Amino acid sequence: MSQSPELSLGSVSERDIDFLLLEEFTASPDFANWFIGEALGDSVCFVSVLSSRRSVAQLSGESDLEITFRDTHAGVRMLMIENKINAGFQPQQAERYRQRGEVYIARGFCTGFSTVLVAPARYFGTTAVSKFDGCVNYESISEWFAQASSLGQRGQYKRALLKEAIKKGTLGYQPEEDAAVTAFWYAYWRHAREYAPELEMVEPGGKPARAGFVHFCPPLLPPELSIIHKLTFGRVDLQFRGMGRNLSKLNTTLETLLEPDMRIDRASGSGAIRIDVPPLKTVASADDQAGAIRAGLEAAKRLFKWFERNQSHFHRI
Repeated sequence: MSQSPELSLGSVSERDIDFLLLEEFTASPDFANWFIGEALGDSVCFVSVLSSRRSVAQLSGESDLEITFRDTHAGVRMLMIENKINAGFQPQQAERYRQRGEVYIARGFCTGFSTVLVAPARYFGTTAVSKFDGCVNYESISEWFAQASSLGQRGQYKRALLKEAIKKGTLGYQPEEDAAVTAFWYAYWRHAREYAPELEMVEPGGKPARAGFVHFCPPLLPPELSIIHKLTFGRVDLQFRGMGRNLSKLNTTLETLLEPDMRIDRASGSGAIRIDVPPLKTVASADDQAGAIRAGLEAAKRLFKWFERNQSHFHRI
């Protein structure tokens, strides 16, 4: 019998588990049937998956996964899944999932819905968990893959991915969530979705007291670049990873292209094109600082558009 090849996964993210689940719901009726039964028991009778969607954004927030399936008892149902490894819950997150489900029913997209939390087992002692209709832990999913002998080494890979996610959820750094800062970040995210959707800010989870850097990573931005609103410092940076000691090259290549209020500066080990904006207090009401939030988002949008116009020059850096 051949040995399994050595596998090194590095850091595993919630996104990795999202895609693992999406693949199984799309390709494996056995997995879908097992998962729905594990989450909801005998309250539904699975027939077949009709559609699978990831990262579905609505005004009330974002669903990690939405699985529409045919149910013998209730026609077309939707499974709305929140996936977590080690992030905290957002304000009224379970309730907002339910709001989206009610909208789907009202619009005729389904005849019923269920909200499900997927996470390492350690999550399932919290109050927020009880607000979901069902829960499935990573450990149970891993066990399902262990028993699915037809998967062969692909099943071993999937178990290894889940093992790393469980380890991250158990041993990873878990800063204490600050309620006021978390509320500010969520309000900021709502402003960003309305005013700067092209920046594609990810919906934030629970945030510790010192969380002050919003990272924007729109798909067109190369991985070595990021746009960061440094909330309490009052600046927005288009940041070039690893260029902190080579600002002269940034100046030589890009200085003549800068707009009047842009400058090149060092940002720790990185170089940055920087715009000053009003500083924000993350422990205070976001509504009272709406103007400053919009100013920061406007600066971030300008830096992104500036990059799009001038990216042909970046090969010289």
